[in-house]
Amino acid sequence: MKYMHKAIWQSDGNLVIRGNTRALLFRALEDVRADIDQRGEDADQLKRTLAALQEVLGAYDGRLPSATELLGDPLQQRVSRNLLKG
Repeated sequence: MKYMHKAIWQSDGNLVIRGNTRALLFRALEDVRADIDQRGEDADQLKRTLAALQEVLGAYDGRLPSATELLGDPLQQRVSRNLLKG
């Protein structure tokens, strides 16, 4: 997995989310929203929660990277680990 910045709690109670961690949060929101829409289930409470969170966070600046771009390719990492072991 690629390096991810950790969120930092400030003394006033605010949470600072930087760089690729911020992008990962937006990617997770987008993926959950897409999964809910695809299932077509009656998930009104979850949809309301996601909408509220999106309203608080606002929009992501620019193009939202894919999960593979953010976290790295799991297959490639597995192959690399196996090569290091053997």
